[in-house]
Amino acid sequence: MTDTNTRPCPSTQVGQTRHFLPTEPPITGDSSGLLPLHEASRLRAAAHHAKRVYPGAIGELVARELTAHAEFGYRFAADGLLTRLAAEVLRTPAPR
Repeated sequence: MTDTNTRPCPSTQVGQTRHFLPTEPPITGDSSGLLPLHEASRLRAAAHHAKRVYPGAIGELVARELTAHAEFGYRFAADGLLTRLAAEVLRTPAPR
């Protein structure tokens, strides 16, 4: 039995191990996967704010994830985690 997101490798010979290559993830919502402009803008604002709120590597990592999600849309994560992360970052007051 194969997963719906995998396909068998076409060059498998008899007696060899079969490798399953990943296929495209299913796209939900807008077929382009792009976020509406106001959502992308909110995520970019949260990315900028994350660098001020969380100094160092943590802030940089959060900012990169939020920026990537704003640019590439919801093709990679459809669970809403990054939307919740953006809300959490924007709720955090910046240090003075």
